Amino acid sequence: MPNDTALTRVIGLLYSMERDDITALAGDLLERRKAAWVTALQELAREHGCRSRRPTAPRREQLKELQRQAREDARSIARTWNRDVLREIRRLYAANPRGNRRYYARNMERWADARSEWKDPQIALQTEATTRWYAQEEFRRLNGLNERFVFSGPPPTCEVCVRLFAAGVVDKRFAERHATPVHIGCAHEWVAVAPKQLRCKDMWLGE
Repeated sequence: MPNDTALTRVIGLLYSMERDDITALAGDLLERRKAAWVTALQELAREHGCRSRRPTAPRREQLKELQRQAREDARSIARTWNRDVLREIRRLYAANPRGNRRYYARNMERWADARSEWKDPQIALQTEATTRWYAQEEFRRLNGLNERFVFSGPPPTCEVCVRLFAAGVVDKRFAERHATPVHIGCAHEWVAVAPKQLRCKDMWLGE
């Protein structure tokens, strides 16, 4: 850190995410992904004609993939957090080079609270959306589905989502080339047109 001091180095260490923090975060993200997985498969089962069975929790290769995603996300979130912490400490130092421990603690807590107000929902949405897409892919693959889709969700604001809405009904290959979420904070997803009705007993639901 340019012009850092012993105090700013200590503050940086206090607020940085280290290995144990990342491991704990990965565990939390995995639990969120497992819940989103079950919810997504339950919705797909109903859309395809089955209301009498509940999906199983992810296992085997699907669980390994969700674990990988959780670890990767935790590392990415930690890198972003640590970068933002250093940036905020530099800003505080520039604003008041004589600031003491209480100055940094008060302002860092305020900054962290303000950041979490918008960042936590963003992370939650991204976690759920990427899990839903993976569950949908596996459901289609393991149930042998080759359906057609439309892009669904709130009115689009980004250029890419506008184009996907305008594409109308598309085939499976097109949908897979434009996996959701399209971007951070994207609330859109591909929805099957006239979902094929399957027999409950034959339907793959995470076994």
